[in-house]
Amino acid sequence: MARIDVVMPQMGESIAEGTLSKWLKKVGDAVKRDEPIFEISTDKVDAEIPASASGVLAEILVNEGDTVPVQTVVARLETEAAPSHSRNAFGRSPRRSSAAWPPSMASSSALFRARALPVASRSAT
Repeated sequence: MARIDVVMPQMGESIAEGTLSKWLKKVGDAVKRDEPIFEISTDKVDAEIPASASGVLAEILVNEGDTVPVQTVVARLETEAAPSHSRNAFGRSPRRSSAAWPPSMASSSALFRARALPVASRSAT
């Protein structure tokens, strides 16, 4: 059994928080992938948020009417899937570290090395 975090989604680039308007499922209810599990309201959009996997709604962490920042865990789904790397309610893995990019200059100096070319010069005669 694996638990999947259900998070408050970011519904637009400038949206920093959302209000959980209504739970469409209760703890213990079975949910199917892509089935709406709760409704949210932001200053720009109202939306139903679907489950990313089939399973059972194991925990509700945010009450109806509460406003929380995006990426806040609002619930957890219990799934039959074997645990893999952490995934959120949209089935996405956490962002990878950008520590490996850009590569160090020592290892990639050939990529950035300027190539000197002879310049033809004209002499005025």
